[in-house]
Amino acid sequence: MDYLLWSLPFIGVAILIASGRASSVVAGLFGLVAAIAVALATEPNPFGPLDAVLAVARGGWLALFVGSVIFGGLFFRETVSGDAVLGEPVPIRPSLRRKQLYTTCFLVGPFAEAATGSGVGQVTIAPILKSIRLAPIYAVLLGLFSQVMVSWGALANGTIVGSQLAGLSPSDLGVHSAILTVPLLLAWLGVFWHIAAAAGVPGTMLDFGAEVTCTMIAGALLIFSNAMFGPEVAGLAALGPLIAVQFLIGGQPDRDRWQSVIRFGLPYAALIAILIATRAIPPVNRVLGQAIAIRPFADGPTWFPLLHPSSWLLAIGLVTALAIGPPALAAGALARAWFRGRKPILTIMCFLAMAQVMTISGIAGGLAKGLRLSLGPFAALATPLFAGLFGFLTSSSSATNGLLMPSQAALAAETHLSLPWLAALQNTAAAAATMLSPVRIAVGCALVGKPELERAVYSRAWPLGVIPLIVLVAAAAVLLIGFDGLDIASRLTGLRN
Repeated sequence: MDYLLWSLPFIGVAILIASGRASSVVAGLFGLVAAIAVALATEPNPFGPLDAVLAVARGGWLALFVGSVIFGGLFFRETVSGDAVLGEPVPIRPSLRRKQLYTTCFLVGPFAEAATGSGVGQVTIAPILKSIRLAPIYAVLLGLFSQVMVSWGALANGTIVGSQLAGLSPSDLGVHSAILTVPLLLAWLGVFWHIAAAAGVPGTMLDFGAEVTCTMIAGALLIFSNAMFGPEVAGLAALGPLIAVQFLIGGQPDRDRWQSVIRFGLPYAALIAILIATRAIPPVNRVLGQAIAIRPFADGPTWFPLLHPSSWLLAIGLVTALAIGPPALAAGALARAWFRGRKPILTIMCFLAMAQVMTISGIAGGLAKGLRLSLGPFAALATPLFAGLFGFLTSSSSATNGLLMPSQAALAAETHLSLPWLAALQNTAAAAATMLSPVRIAVGCALVGKPELERAVYSRAWPLGVIPLIVLVAAAAVLLIGFDGLDIASRLTGLRN
């Protein structure tokens, strides 16, 4: 009975979102209130009103990390590619629309996400999708594909967290996660074909063949890069060469195209270069990290403003706006960014506060333990479902791994199943589910200026979340019948030695 009661907040949120009658803010607020009520009533851990206040405060602090990126990203987008500042982007030639669409969704967006994380990939490709002349609903749907490699987003922060908690090397978890991601990329490619055709950018058999080939090469490079370089730079190393090749084989750009690339590309290039430098160059990272550090909770994350993507989104956006026009343009962009971003920011606050209540009260841990006790080794089948649920709620594979990865380590020890594969199932499912999180949908709708599209987006985007769960549950079933991966990660990572 306790397990059913503990599940009520999840069930209520799922029903509200599936019904389409409640916005993501309302669903998140309901989930938060329900979680507090259940935690106070059942107390799997001692949990009182002060604990509820602490949990909400911690959720708000975590929301700052993501919410500031949403606001900064919208401001950056307004100043760099907003109509009020630069006018309409140069349209993509009809003959190049299909190739540009694939490159944007499967290469450029995931590359930007790997370099920066926090959904910046969505912001990066929004003006490109606009130049392809897509209807708003399809711009939102196709913008979600920027999240297909979230396991390597923000220089693989979530994968690093997961490897530490599972007791694995980052390369081991990275390689196993990459192997599981390859079939997901191919499955998502099929969904991409359907959405692209509906959006008026159909492909030919030649396009399909080229896209399958490029996707498989990207998957192979992702596996190889994780083995050779580690997950931190694997996404960049796998996608960077493919982006360069796509540009080189695209023919000689005309003058308008070069002007468009310079006009829209320089701020994005500066953003990615600065963020990579602040993360990947140790002296730069150390100096900026030591300059300002804020940590209100002893066991919570520290905010380093000079290392956080939001600060650089705001800074580069402001420089761009001032270089182009008077200060009034920057002020207008700030106002529009807040108007568009307040709803997704409130959404993430509600869902992260809900997750904190579930964690501090012990409800999340109790549900995971209950699954292990009731299902035994078959609990592995629930790993993708549970990880996907929390990835959906928190919009973060880091938060989900931090919450659930210890359970996977315990499950592996109790059942003698492969820990690398269980951890990879957890890591990959959590990352895949962030694509459909209320935050990502709300941000996508905000970027096209159509917040009312949320219900329509969910009604068409659900395969993006269901297909990965089917694939990963099938992978868990294969693991149960005795497949050990032939020690793939050890063999591949051994290539570096």
